Amino acid sequence: MELPKEFCKRKHIKPGTSLRVTEVGDGLYVALVPEPTEKELKEVIAAAGSLARPQTQEDEETVRQVITEYRTEKRRKRG
Repeated sequence: MELPKEFCKRKHIKPGTSLRVTEVGDGLYVALVPEPTEKELKEVIAAAGSLARPQTQEDEETVRQVITEYRTEKRRKRG
C-alpha cells in the first residue's frame, strides 16, 4: 500500500513504520502503532519464560538493555 508523501511527512511515517489499518465505512483509518512501553516489553519477556522466576539485579539490567537497544533501533529506523 502506498500512502501520500505529504501525509507521511506530517505523520513522520518512514519505510518500516508499523501502521494499523482499520476499515471504516467505505474508507480506511490509518494509525501509527505506538512503541511498546517498558512495562509491555517486560511482560513479553516474562511471557517467554525468562522472567518467570524472581528477577535478579542482572536480569533487571538485561531487561533495561533490551529496552534501550529496541528504542535505539526504532529511532534509527525513523531517521
